[in-house]
Amino acid sequence: MSQEPFDFDGAYGDAYERLARTAIPGYLSSFRQALALLQGRLGPRARLLVVGAGTGIEIVTFKRAEPGWRLTGVDLSAQMLDTAEHRVREAGVEAGVTLIHGTVDDLAENDFDAVTCFNVMHFLPDDGAKQALLRGISNRLAPGAPFVLFELHGDRAAPDFDELFTAWSRYWEIQGMGGPERVEFRARIDAGIHWASEPRIRELMARAGFKDVRRYFRSLLYGGWIARRAR
Repeated sequence: MSQEPFDFDGAYGDAYERLARTAIPGYLSSFRQALALLQGRLGPRARLLVVGAGTGIEIVTFKRAEPGWRLTGVDLSAQMLDTAEHRVREAGVEAGVTLIHGTVDDLAENDFDAVTCFNVMHFLPDDGAKQALLRGISNRLAPGAPFVLFELHGDRAAPDFDELFTAWSRYWEIQGMGGPERVEFRARIDAGIHWASEPRIRELMARAGFKDVRRYFRSLLYGGWIARRAR
């Protein structure tokens, strides 16, 4: 393992998609769930921001279903964006897709009709970084527009945390992850994941200017929430 537990521009980035499909319950269906929720709130010509574009699966999922949507994907990893660009092009949905290397604060656009943020915030410490991400997202949204957040989360002091974490680690094995890889993955989690409880996530979202926060998904230590930017 490199010094950086989650080196998205290195060996971890190379293996990310396979690992995500193995370790994240509902990984592929999570994008379809978000699509289903957003289709109920958006028109056929909506502008969406995807924070953490990753390998491009989310963007391709959205564009295949809603070819009229214009999507901007932002990611700090050049390696991830290269993979996303290849996937988008291979799927033939590149029209109306913009990929940007950087952060939310680097964007020139705002007033997006919706924003999604999947598997990003748990890499940020709760020292103002989580709050800054959510505020940046809120600032890019049109008033009243929806925001979908999907996160690894939990309160390490809660009575059920150890049981859920143990079940999650068994899930890796059930999904076919070998023993040495499980040991390495656990070391990455211990070194690089910054946990936040659901009440803390809701508090951070409220402070960032979101309201009507509703959880629509929960599986082991993963959760999905949808909210609106306050007017």
